[in-house]
Amino acid sequence: MLMVPHAIVVDFAVALLVTSFICDLIAATVEERDLRIVAWWTLQFGALAAAFALLSGFAAAQGISGSDQLTRTLLNHRNLAIITVACFAACLAWRAALRGAFPQRHQGLYWALAGLGTVTLILTGYHGGILVFRLGVGVLALS
Repeated sequence: MLMVPHAIVVDFAVALLVTSFICDLIAATVEERDLRIVAWWTLQFGALAAAFALLSGFAAAQGISGSDQLTRTLLNHRNLAIITVACFAACLAWRAALRGAFPQRHQGLYWALAGLGTVTLILTGYHGGILVFRLGVGVLALS
């Protein structure tokens, strides 16, 4: 069986993307340029980690079968992860077009994308926790 590093990769995505969102939020309040730089860099690495997490999640899900609850939870986890990656990929593309700067036009739309991405990131982790800790997905049985 191929070892898929999904559980490791998601930790980086969560930490970096939440850090990016929080740094932008604080920078909006105190107008600190250095926080915007941190937000930009953590967005770049976080979005990359999220893409790897999504791909490794697809690989890890291969061959998983079980109860209706497991199937529903796995689908929720997957769908939320897709929304998360789409939101942060859009934020990344938007800021890349601005050479890393925070958008001055249509800020509300940017905040909506980043906020939705952060909320779905948290919900994705919640469903991942249910998969592992309640339903035993990815847990090796002791013999």
